[in-house]
Amino acid sequence: MTAAFDAGKLSALARQSGFLQRKSKLKPEEFVDTLMFSGFNHNQLSLQECCNDLAQQHGKSLSKVALHKRFNSRSQDFLKSVLAAQIASKLNLDQANCWQSFGRVLIADSSKFSLPEQYMEDYPGFGGCRGGSALMNIQYAFDLKHGDWENLEFTKATQNDQSHSKKTLQHICKGDLLIRDQGYITQQYLSKVVQEHAFFLNRMPPKWKPVEINTNKVIDWAALYLQMERGKDSHFETMVTIGAGKDAFCCRLIAIVIPEQIWTERIRKAQKQAKSYGFALSDDYKERCRFSVFITNVGAEKLKAIDVVQLYRLRWQIELVFKTWKSLLGIHQVKAVKKERLECQLIARFIWILINWKIFQCIDSFIKSNSPGYACSIWKFFKQARQYSYALRKVLAGNMNLSDWCELFVYPIIKNLLVEHKKGKKPAYAIVHDIFNP
Repeated sequence: MTAAFDAGKLSALARQSGFLQRKSKLKPEEFVDTLMFSGFNHNQLSLQECCNDLAQQHGKSLSKVALHKRFNSRSQDFLKSVLAAQIASKLNLDQANCWQSFGRVLIADSSKFSLPEQYMEDYPGFGGCRGGSALMNIQYAFDLKHGDWENLEFTKATQNDQSHSKKTLQHICKGDLLIRDQGYITQQYLSKVVQEHAFFLNRMPPKWKPVEINTNKVIDWAALYLQMERGKDSHFETMVTIGAGKDAFCCRLIAIVIPEQIWTERIRKAQKQAKSYGFALSDDYKERCRFSVFITNVGAEKLKAIDVVQLYRLRWQIELVFKTWKSLLGIHQVKAVKKERLECQLIARFIWILINWKIFQCIDSFIKSNSPGYACSIWKFFKQARQYSYALRKVLAGNMNLSDWCELFVYPIIKNLLVEHKKGKKPAYAIVHDIFNP
C-alpha cells in the first residue's frame, strides 16, 4: 500500500501524465500529500491553506497563483493514475476462501450529489443546462469477496446506469458473480454474463415477461398470487426464458410475496409516476408488483432459493459505503472553484479513502480470523481514521511504521470497532458465513 507512494513511482506516473515535464519546484509526492491531508473539509479549503501546508510540511514556498496554475488536465491525469495504481494493487486476503464458488463477487451502484451552478455545462442535472442543478454521478464497484475496489469513475448524472453497464462488459471474467440494482441490467447485459460463463443475481425489472420453460407460457402473476396465498407458500421458484433471439437466456426465477402495506405503497408511487407521464398502470403490472422477483443463473446446488434472497441483500453494503462517504467524510461538500481543482481534490480524497479502505479490510480480516462471529464496522473505522489522519500521513511519508500506527491507534480500541448486531437484521458477514460455511 505505502509502496505505491514511493517518490520514484509517483515521479514516473507524473512524467507519463505530463504533470512532471522538467525539474519542478513542486514534487509529485508533495502535490499528492498536500491534496490528501491539507484539509478535511474541501468546501472550506482555500489555496492559501494549501500553500501554508506545503510550507509547513515540505518547506516549499509557493504562491496561490502558482498553485492555481498547477490544477489542469495534466494534474487530473496524474492523480487518476495514482488512484488507478492503488485500485490495481490487490489485497489477497485469506478471508476470500469462504467464497470458493465464485472468482469475484462484484457489487456496483452509483451515487449522485449536487454541485455549484458553475459546473452545469460539465455535469448537467436532469433539467439540462438551462434548468435544475449541476449533478455529479460516481460510478463505483467493489469485490465483496476480496475487499478490492474494481472501478471508480466520475460521470454525468444524465448518463444512466444501463449505458454505463455496457462499458463494463469487457471486464467480466469467468466465474464472477455480479450483484447489481435492476436499474443497471438489460437483457443484452445478462446474456453477455451467461456467454462469459459468469453469474448474475438481480431483482427482475417489473416490465419483463419471463416465460416458464415447463409450460412455455408467460407467468400469470394474478394466478400465482392466488396459488401462493392458498398454499401459504414462502416462495415460488421456476426456470424461465427471458428475451428473444440472440439475447435470450435461461435462468432461475424466485418470487416472494411482499406484505400488503408494502404493495399498496409500491402501487401508489408507480401510479404517481405513471400519471406524470400520462399513462395508467395495467392490471398485470399491479399484480406483478405483489412480488419481489429475483433472477439468477447460479444453480440450486450452489445457492438455495432462500440463499439467493439473502445474498442479494449484500448489495446494500454499497449503500453503507456511500453513506460513509457523504455523511462522515463529506465528499459531496464542495465549493465553487475551477473544474480541474475540484476534480483533483475529489480524486485525492478518494485516494485517501481507498488507502484507509485497505487498512479497514486488513483489520476486518484480523478480527474475523481471531474472533469468529465478529467483524469490523465500516462506519466506526472511518470515524476513527478521520480523527487520526495526521498519523497516517506520517506512515505514507515513511516517518512511521504501519504496524506502529495500528499499535497506537487501532489495537487499543479494536473492541469498539466491532459491528453491532441489530435486532431482526443479520449483518453481512453473518450472511456470507451462513451461506458458504453453514
